[in-house]
Amino acid sequence: MEVFKLSFFGAVLIIAVVIIRALTLHNLPKKTFLFLWGVVVCRLLIPISVPSRFSFYTGLDRLKQVLTQTTAFTASSEAIVIPSVVAGAENTIYIGKALSSFMVIWLVGMCACSLFFIAAYIKCRREFQFSLPIESDFIALWQREHPLRRTVQIRQSDRINAPLTYGVLCPTVLLPKSTDWTNEADLRVILTHEFVHIRRFDTLIKLLLTLTVCIHWFNPFVWVMYVLANRDIELSCDETVVQIFGETMKSAYAMMLIGMEEKKNKITPLCNSFSKNAIEERIVSIMKMKKASFWGISLACVLVLGTATAFATSANVESISGSHKNSSVLSTDLKISKEAISYDEYKAWMDNKIAAIQEMVRSGKWSQETADREIERYEQILSELENGARVSITADNNGKEKISVIPNSDFEISESVQNGTNYITISD
Repeated sequence: MEVFKLSFFGAVLIIAVVIIRALTLHNLPKKTFLFLWGVVVCRLLIPISVPSRFSFYTGLDRLKQVLTQTTAFTASSEAIVIPSVVAGAENTIYIGKALSSFMVIWLVGMCACSLFFIAAYIKCRREFQFSLPIESDFIALWQREHPLRRTVQIRQSDRINAPLTYGVLCPTVLLPKSTDWTNEADLRVILTHEFVHIRRFDTLIKLLLTLTVCIHWFNPFVWVMYVLANRDIELSCDETVVQIFGETMKSAYAMMLIGMEEKKNKITPLCNSFSKNAIEERIVSIMKMKKASFWGISLACVLVLGTATAFATSANVESISGSHKNSSVLSTDLKISKEAISYDEYKAWMDNKIAAIQEMVRSGKWSQETADREIERYEQILSELENGARVSITADNNGKEKISVIPNSDFEISESVQNGTNYITISD
């Protein structure tokens, strides 16, 4: 199923981003990691494969070809014999049958995960409805000095212990009722932080992250992405606030975050561990923030483009197959087709293979025993073809050949592709 393939490639990309994040978190602009997570989300949600010769998977396939070059013949030509005794309702074989059960499990899990997030959101919105407008000259003046195209409300609630923002089209900044309204310096920093979230549509980004984790709920790496991406949204916002107010306020900003976290932890002890780790990361990041240099920005651009090129693209089949044809001793001039081939076509193809086998024996890459066994297998298929069997030779994406043999010509074989799954039907 396409979602599992997307999830696998997305997991590889997530691992790459996590490693980059661990090595460069305090050395690169924090927006770098938001762009990287954006590449991850696109890879997980968009079922479009862009081949690239610089892809990580192209390199893996080429490495596999080099490692298996000496045994390429046995790996590339496999006889698939389907028994001729098929009766009653067993006349039809579906290769993708097992995926149907996984589809049901995936849908159930996705619905359960979606209901969880929807229920939590509805619960919070109901609590936020009890918030009240703030009667403050400073708040009103600040709003006039920071106009936005969207209408932004600033309200207070006794049901929260730390500032937050919700809503996309009509965003609302919600402040704790216990806020010290006389401390204008802290209020200015808090409002700036929340307005940065609003300007960047961070609420919409978080909804997109939630959608991704609901679709790929079975993938633990996607949950890692969800946690770290939400952290990086806050880190990037902190970085922007420090740039606005200057590096001299880093200590005061960090102390304000610690104070808000202490209030939050008194109410939510079950979140102490996660919150502690997250707030420690934010504080360390704030204290280590420096003005971005030209080289830092350049390195960030190279990392984003390089990571997207290497891990968000797929293997370049043409490049791989071309390399395979140039290096393979066993390549022939037979046209690969899914249709059954004639006796003469197979005989000509087999003669070329036998000549290639003998060359492998002379070069010392194959033993005579292995060569005799392969030649005997080809001759057996030739006798099957002479007795009325259907033989076809196909090639996979890597250019490797497969021989399919239907011993009984009275059986009909058909192949179809539905939702990315191959279905082969054999009937009499």
